Amino acid sequence: MRFCRPFLAFAVLALVLFSSCSARITGQVAADSSGTLQLQANLEPNMAALIRSFGSLAGGSGGASSAPLLDAAALNRSLRAAPGVTNAALRNSGPERIEGPVAVSRIGDLLAAGVNRFVRYEGPAGSTPGKLTIHLDRNIGPRLLSQLSPETADYLSALMAPLATGEALSKTDYLALVESVYGKAITGEIGTSRITAAITFPGTVKSVKGGSFSGREARFNLSLLDILVVEQALDYEVTWVPL
Repeated sequence: MRFCRPFLAFAVLALVLFSSCSARITGQVAADSSGTLQLQANLEPNMAALIRSFGSLAGGSGGASSAPLLDAAALNRSLRAAPGVTNAALRNSGPERIEGPVAVSRIGDLLAAGVNRFVRYEGPAGSTPGKLTIHLDRNIGPRLLSQLSPETADYLSALMAPLATGEALSKTDYLALVESVYGKAITGEIGTSRITAAITFPGTVKSVKGGSFSGREARFNLSLLDILVVEQALDYEVTWVPL
């Protein structure tokens, strides 16, 4: 394991990968498939303490309470180098909290993970509505994480998350495994953490798979546990028609 500060991770509609955190994403997708995502995320107290202990064990400065665990500057550098991202301007609003915008050049290229794309975008054509689909499974997970940073994969591997390891575990078995190593407080935070997203599209939303919609907006409320374990493939879809 290459544990070092900072631990790099990212959260987007098509995926938020901060472990044991609460996160909210608001975003806009333009007609040319570019977009902007506004991210707010924070680590829960017990997970923050665990990450600091990782940093201390690695001989870093992880024990320093003033040092940000979610390092906005490092996250920005990592994101700017990731597929589909043109700019990131996250900032620390606390040592365990980040917020700010991420600009995407083409939403279909976002964190592209080889042949099996994480996000697919099809613009409307004639009577055919536009479509945005998101697919995540245990085969795509490790490749997706590799687009972010080795530290991200190392961190989630230390949490034994099937998203990083590819191991076939049920959510029940995963929580039992994490509890046996890190205790009930950590499993409690993982089990209750949610990621909410509200994305505005360049037209009227007609249907949403895995969420709800109203007007031009699609809304999602995701379980962090579902994402970390991917016991079943996660599939989301939005269709819309131009205004």
